[in-house]
Amino acid sequence: MTTRMPRGAVLRLAATPEALAQAAASEVLAVLEAAMAWRGEAHLALAGGRTPAALYRALAALPFDGWSHVHAWFGDERTVPPDHPDSNYRMARETLLDSVAIPPAQVHRLEGEREPAAAAASYDEALRALAARQERPTPALDLLLLGMGADAHTASLFPGSSLLEGDLEAGPMAAAIHVPTLDTWRLTITPRVIRAARTTCVLVAGADKHAALARVLGGDPALADAPATLLHDVPGDVAWFVDRASLFNA
Repeated sequence: MTTRMPRGAVLRLAATPEALAQAAASEVLAVLEAAMAWRGEAHLALAGGRTPAALYRALAALPFDGWSHVHAWFGDERTVPPDHPDSNYRMARETLLDSVAIPPAQVHRLEGEREPAAAAASYDEALRALAARQERPTPALDLLLLGMGADAHTASLFPGSSLLEGDLEAGPMAAAIHVPTLDTWRLTITPRVIRAARTTCVLVAGADKHAALARVLGGDPALADAPATLLHDVPGDVAWFVDRASLFNA
């Protein structure tokens, strides 16, 4: 596979998903520490999926006394209650949030149990409040964690999504989007918020992701066909944490 890393992006290869999780955990803590040293707090957006779950377990096992200064956000959520097995919040709570000292008031979840449009509007309001505190038009998350699906989707931005059209730095900051291929609704932050993140870490593991990773990093697909290419021209730093199976189809 030939990779053409975008300007400002780095590729970090790990032999196994477990090694990937450990390497990413070290990066997460370094970014959080730097943010807190600079501003006294850090804003971390969590992702769903198997690979982020391994990262969260690795994070929970590392010594770090700054969790009380961290705000946890979510990149996307399924339209299910917070105790549902498919809930991204439940996964993050069980693997990380229950084990670290982030105050409950600093955990900002997407309320998947609500009517989707209302839940998205509420999250949009919360993100706008953060932007106002930062005196920015769009909030700058210190660290945005993302995964990538075998169809090259990221967050809940799936191929063909209307959120990938038009001015990507305008419009709502959170949205409810219907995913026809899954016949369900999802809640997601929008490209506007993704583009504004100070640092983004993309976690990709498994041979089933190889074709998508090859398209995104080795080709030039249209954004509508491979939403993860959204990360190619973001202003902030981007690190792709990939395992050997996803990069080489090992």
